[in-house]
Formats: sequence, C-alpha cells, structure tokens
Amino acid sequence: MQQLSYLFINVLLPIFLQVGAGFWLQKRFSPDISSFSKVQFYAFIPAIAFTSLYSTQLGGAMLLAIVLCNLCIFAVLYGVAWVAVRAGRLDMSKRNAFYNSVCIYNSGNYCIPLIQLLYNTPFSYSVQIVIVLIQSAMTNTFGIYNTGAKGQKIGQLLKVVLLMPTTLAMLAAVGLRVTGLPVWKPVMVSLQVMTQGLVPLALITLGAQLAMAKISKFSFDVYCSSLLRLLIGPLVAWGLVTLWGIHGVAAQVIIICSAAPSAVNTVLLALEFKGDPEFASQTVLVSTLLSALTVPLVISFALLFA
Repeated sequence: MQQLSYLFINVLLPIFLQVGAGFWLQKRFSPDISSFSKVQFYAFIPAIAFTSLYSTQLGGAMLLAIVLCNLCIFAVLYGVAWVAVRAGRLDMSKRNAFYNSVCIYNSGNYCIPLIQLLYNTPFSYSVQIVIVLIQSAMTNTFGIYNTGAKGQKIGQLLKVVLLMPTTLAMLAAVGLRVTGLPVWKPVMVSLQVMTQGLVPLALITLGAQLAMAKISKFSFDVYCSSLLRLLIGPLVAWGLVTLWGIHGVAAQVIIICSAAPSAVNTVLLALEFKGDPEFASQTVLVSTLLSALTVPLVISFALLFA
C-alpha cells in the first residue's frame, strides 16, 4: 500500500495535475489543439526519438525482440476484442471503434511522460520510442483500415508511416551510430533541450483533447473496452515478455505502456472516416480517468515480476 501511495503521489498525480491544467485551458480559452499536436509530432517527439536512440545501448537483438513482442501483444488484444465484440453483438461502426480503443493506446502523450518520471534514462526512452513508433504504424495502417478506409492500399499506408518525422529521426540516429559520425554539438544541445519540453506539452495537449469529449451516460461497452485496455492489456504483455525472454527495464516499460488508456487518435480516426466518434471519445475519457487507479497497480506488478 505504501508503494502504491508513493507511485500515485509522485508519478500519477503530477501527470494528472498537468492534464487538468490542459483541460481547464481548453474550457477557458479554446486554444487550437491541432497546433499543440503538430509541435509534438514534428519537433518534440522526433527530438526525443533521435537523442534516445543515438545515446542508448539498445542492441539489435533487443530491438527486434521488443518489436516482435509488441506486435504479438497487438494481435492477442485484437483477438480478445474480437471475442468481446461477438459476445456483445456490436454494430459495425461501434465494433470498429471498440477494436481501436482496445488495440491502440496512448503511447505518446501519456506513456512518454510516465516513463520519464519513472526511469529518466536513455535506455528506457529508447524502448518507449520503439513502442511509440509501433503504435503510430498500427494507427496509420490497421487503425485507418479498420475505421473505414477500406479503399486505401497497404503500400500507401506504409509509405505514410515511413515518412513520419519520428521514423526519419530514428533512421538518422541508427545511421549515425552505425557509421560512427558525430552529431554537431549545437544540434545535439538543441535536441536535448527540446526533449525537456515534451512532457508538459504532451500532458497539456492530452487534457485539452479530453475536454472535447462528450460526457454523458456511458454504456457497458465503454467500461468493457476500458477493462480490456487497462487490465487485460498489461496481463497479455506480461505473458508475452516472459515468453520472449525480455527482462528488466525493457520488460517493465512494455508492460506499463500496455496499461495506458485508449489513444486520442482513435477519436480522430472515427471523425475522419465516419466511424463512431462519440463511443471513441467516451472510451478515451473513461480509460484515462480509470488509469489513475489501475496504472499504479500495474507499475507495482511490473516492478515485482518483470
């Protein structure tokens, strides 16, 4: 109990206070959320991706294991969601939103600050950034296709993923490490300063995005989605990291991130491709609020058993 209190006060509470500030700012001033997101997407997240991979000791074998493990987690969660969808007999638009809410989680705005507060090491950042890239790839391939863009070609979707700023930053970091070329010091200092600004901006943005969600009476399907996302997700992750032989900080980061709430991008997908944005926004809101209770439990579990 003492450890749970420590985790809530020193890790989760600072996160939710900043989320609350973003929520209030959105309600009070209605700033343009898309501008916040663009700054993160095109500047801050690529900066932390580059500096993390350039400085880390993450080896090729470990990188491959992390990627394959996370893809398996995604596949197993899809299977679990498929069973829940069939049991609940959901209509098509809600069914697609349900899949996205369970399989695609907030690896950016939520997990990056969480991992920074917990570990604050280049190695942990690197594992987290790999997870961000995988989730971004799944959002831009599975997420788009599942939500309703059935006419999109897989090659086009993969091209979008390859040209994302985070992907390019990671490729640049790997290329420089392989060739042994140094990074000009002013560039590296600038990137390191930018990484320090990611946490508050990410949490402010998350709070502003949550302020846009419609608050109403939530259906059982919303709570079922949140249960699968927040509790079944990390259990699946724990089983698979054990199976893959991943231990220590890498395993802990994978498990903890698998307990993150549903991604805000699932709402954007539902809006863009005429899915069920109300259901999607409700799953994001409920899972984010409930994560204040579940994430400390998952962190304690991961620290003990991973």
